[in-house]
Parts: sequence; structure tokens; C-alpha cells
Amino acid sequence: MSENFNKNKILKNTLFLYLRMLFTMWLNLYATRLVLANLGVEDMGVYGVVGSITTMFTVFVSGITSAIQRFITFELGKKEGNTNKVFCTSLNVLFIASIILFILLEVIGVWILNNKINLPKNSTDAAFYVFQLSIFTCIVNLISIPYNALIIAHEKMNAFAIISIIQVILTCLSAYLLSIFNENRLLIYASSITIISLLIRLIYQVYCHLKFSETKYRFSIDKSLISEISKYAGVSTVSSILQLIANQGITFVINWTFGVAINAVYNISLQLKNSILSFSLNLLKAISPQITKTYASGELEAHKKLVYTGSKMEVFLIYIIMIPFLFKTEYIMKLWLGNIPEYTVSFVQCTVFISLTYSAFEPIRTSVFATGRITNFMIIPDCFYILVLPISYIISKIFNNPSYMIVSIVFMDIITCVLRTHLASKVTIIENTEFCNNVIFPCLKVGAISSLLCYLISQIISDNIIGLLMLVLTNFLLLLFLIYFLGINSQEKLYINKIVKKYTTNHA
Repeated sequence: MSENFNKNKILKNTLFLYLRMLFTMWLNLYATRLVLANLGVEDMGVYGVVGSITTMFTVFVSGITSAIQRFITFELGKKEGNTNKVFCTSLNVLFIASIILFILLEVIGVWILNNKINLPKNSTDAAFYVFQLSIFTCIVNLISIPYNALIIAHEKMNAFAIISIIQVILTCLSAYLLSIFNENRLLIYASSITIISLLIRLIYQVYCHLKFSETKYRFSIDKSLISEISKYAGVSTVSSILQLIANQGITFVINWTFGVAINAVYNISLQLKNSILSFSLNLLKAISPQITKTYASGELEAHKKLVYTGSKMEVFLIYIIMIPFLFKTEYIMKLWLGNIPEYTVSFVQCTVFISLTYSAFEPIRTSVFATGRITNFMIIPDCFYILVLPISYIISKIFNNPSYMIVSIVFMDIITCVLRTHLASKVTIIENTEFCNNVIFPCLKVGAISSLLCYLISQIISDNIIGLLMLVLTNFLLLLFLIYFLGINSQEKLYINKIVKKYTTNHA
């Protein structure tokens, strides 16, 4: 087994990332509750809107993150790669980008804060200082990108998970300690978040310097590498801007046609979609470095196997949550929200399918990014997806029903992913027929049978916690059986048999 293709490492890293997700998810929810309780709705709103200004400007450098991650991982996968050159060049580019971003935020950002943001009069001064701290935090996080990229490229997910857990514990602690202060809580909270960001940045840097020789700093900028990174980052940034236009445009279309109540329903459905999607994307984070490195080293069969198996396993992980959710949506939403706004059930059921589509597609995206030939793959589908705005608007006017509108949005998402997959086959070794045979058909068989059986069970069991747990457990056991016999190929079965045999032998 080559160093660039290691199934055991994927399994171990996936476990670390899931433990990280479970730990940080609950602490983040608790931290949000503490912040709301200690800051109050008004100050929390001020903090959110001030932070959104810096977030809005970071879209112009968002492509740099994926570019640096790709080039560092690619160089590490090459047999005679010079990762230090990529690291130093990336870090020096980010220093320059940070100066430009700082000037933009101090000039245009401050103008927006003073003239375009509706702030309470008693929060104006605090908002200015919070904005300055927000800028500093943004710059610190930007400079941390090459260090984070090195940890992920070296597949040290245990370190990544531990540092992330430290960060969320400190954030939760800072939110808790707000209660001991009587005044200036907003400014104190913003200062603590800035200090935490700086501390985490130092931890990343110290860890990387201790573990990786590539972090030895020297002032060098490789012009040819700068050209490649700039082209890659430029395409990614244009793609991010197009996605921002489409996604924010949907919010405006919903507002114009159905009002703020349906905006709230749509936001709820997006939160749920992102939560479900994050459940499977931990596997992607574990597998993506090997997808890039196997391509860089010329191990194309291993590369293809990782893409196909990764796509399939992403879908199976989504099934664990999605199938029980579809048949107990109303009960689950009552547990979460209490009173369910009208159309919420249909919205969340539809957006769950977006999670399913994206999870199957993400390993393909990583494969295309490994090639570096991303222009058509990124820009053409994003331009096509802009059509969701007139289409959803027309649908809403014709039927005057938000449910039909969300169906049209989901349909456009699915068509866009199909288009991306087709374009991916033009620049990678992935073939459409192979992808259908190795991913789509096995996933459809497993999903259809499990859904049918879970539907029948859902008609029998009661709408209570015991019934929901029974359905989740039954679905999980069904999926294990169906995945083994219908969802995986003979080589994947051999690997699973090997793991089970090893585990039973060690615990006999």
C-alpha cells in the first residue's frame, strides 16, 4: 500500500473528525445560548452585523484558501516535490493579501459601518472597536491558512481535531465568563474572541514548526507558482461571488414573493441541510488529501478508487440521518422548534435532497481541483445556477405556493451537480458510465430498499422518542446489511472482512 493511499489512515482520521464534530457541535450550541443570555439580543445582533462586514470582504480572498490547500497537498504528494517553496510563497502572498484586505476594511468597511448599518445609538462606539477587533481576527485567520493546510495535507487530523476542540472550549469559556462583568460586555466578548484566535494561530504555528520541516520560513516568492495560485484562486473567487449572488438572490426572491415568514422557513431548512451535510463531509476531509496526493504521484487507479468509494460512502452516511428524518419530519421538527411554521416540513424535506446530491459530488470536486483544470468546471455551472432566480420567481408567481418554489430550487441544484459531474469527466479520469455503475446504482438500490422498509415501519410505530429511536436503529442496521450485500464491491468487502477479523481476533 503506497503512502499516498492508506485506508487505515482514512478510517482513523474519519474517527477523529467525527469525535471532533460531536464535541464541538454541542459546545457551539451551548456557547450560542450563553452569548445570547449574557449579551442580550441587541448586542448579539450588533456583533453579528459588524462581523458580517468583514465576512463580506473575505469573499474576495476566499479562493486563496482552497488554492493553497490544493498546491501544498499536491506538492506533498509528488515524489520530488518542494513543499517548503509552496509554503513560503503562500505565506508571503497572504501577507500581501492581508495588507490589501486591511486597507479595504479600514476605508470601505468603516464607511459601510458608519453610513449603511442601522445601529442603536448607545452601541455606535462599541461597534467601531468591535469592528477593529474583527479586522484583526480576520487577518490572523487569513495568515493561519498555510499552517492549517499543512496539517490537513499531512493528514494529522488528530492534531486538527484537538486544536479545534481547544478553540471551542475557550470560546465557550469566554461566553460563560461574560456574566461576571456588568458593563462593556460586547467589547469584552469581541476582545476575548480576538485573543483566542491569536492563541490558536500560535498553537498551529508551533505545532507545524515542531512537526514539519516545510515550515522553515524564508522570504521567497516563486513567480511561476504565484501565477498558478493566482489563476486558481481567481477562478475560485469568481465562483464564490456567483454562488453568493445566487444564494442571496434566492433570499430576496422569497422575500419579494412570500415575505419574511417564508424567509425564516428557508433559513431553518438551510441550517438543517448544513447540519446533515456536515455529518458526511468529515469523511471528505479525511479522504481529500489522499485524492490529491494519489493524482500528484501518478497513482491514477488508486485515485479513481478513492473518488468512487468516497462518493458512495458519503451518500451512505447521509442515509443514516436522512431516511428516518423523511418519515418522521413533523415529529422531529416539533422536538426542535416547538411550534412549526407553515411550509417548514416541505422545505426541510426538499433541502435534505440537496445534502444528498452534494455529498455524492464533493469527492469529484476534489479530484478536479487536483488536476488544476477548474475554470469550466467552476464557472459554467455557477453561471447556469443563476437561472434559479428567474425560474423560482416565475414558479412562485404561477402557483403562489412556497412548496413549489423550493422544489424548483432543489431541482436546479441537482441539475447543476449533474452538469458539474459531466464537466469533471472532461478533465479527470472519472468516467460517467463508471460513476453510474460504481456509485449511482449501488446508492439507489440501498436507498430505495431501506426507504421502503423504513416507511412501512414508520406506519406502525408511535410518534414519540422511543419510536424515533427504534426507527433510527432499524434504519442503521438495515443500511449495514444492504450496504454490505448491495452497496459495495468485492474488494471493499475484503477490506471490511479484514478489519472485522482483526478486531475480533484482538478482542477474543
